[in-house]
Amino acid sequence: MTTATVAGTSPVQKYLALAGAEVRLVMRNRTMAVSTLFVPVALGVFWAFSFGGGPEVWPMVVALQAAVTLGMGLYLTATQTVVARRHTRVLTRMRTSGISDPGLLVATLTPAVVIALVQIVIFAAIDLVMGVAAPVNPIALVAMLLAGTALMVTAALATSVITPSPERAQITTLPLVFVMLGGAIAMAVIPAQGWLQALLVVPGAGVGTLVRLAWGGEVGMGAVTGTLVATLSLLVWAGVFARVVQQRFRWDPRNG
Repeated sequence: MTTATVAGTSPVQKYLALAGAEVRLVMRNRTMAVSTLFVPVALGVFWAFSFGGGPEVWPMVVALQAAVTLGMGLYLTATQTVVARRHTRVLTRMRTSGISDPGLLVATLTPAVVIALVQIVIFAAIDLVMGVAAPVNPIALVAMLLAGTALMVTAALATSVITPSPERAQITTLPLVFVMLGGAIAMAVIPAQGWLQALLVVPGAGVGTLVRLAWGGEVGMGAVTGTLVATLSLLVWAGVFARVVQQRFRWDPRNG
């Protein structure tokens, strides 16, 4: 990829051209496409059909689907993409294209966001066919998606700092992916009363809590307070990772 790839008459055209090129590059990488698109979808479908129906299990299934979408579809893809572009010094060269630094990062992260959106649509269709009821608190679901996206994007940029190559991203992202899945399923099914509410300090716990609240579950804090606290827990972690990015992220691998 060169600066000619994003030639255009305006920054918006350049951004769209670069974002489109990034999506095509990710889809051409069969290993990345399988690990970040097809594997999460397969897991989500497996969980939907394995746990069966019923209001008592759907929050757990949806929480797992949300966690695997955010953790693998978004976080893993974003980390691999950023590291790959940095590793080949594309990010450094693209700074001469006329796109601002934030715009360049947004365009680079676009494939991960697109993959996550595709997975969300697929899971929504599957859950609808399986008979899952509509959420009674859709605001909690929207908050989970927005705050979870902010967390995973900043976490991907922070993880790219310690990831020396795109292949290593499969390893460096594993801890947070497992934490996301564990925290999500725990807060979606356990009686979240008393000291168990302290589990919200775990990143994935906010996802499970918001899914639980979306389907009318109790978390011991009330729907409004629980939604605010769970959303805040995700955003606080996003702020922590953003701080790491601000201090450590470099465009050129030769600079550390």
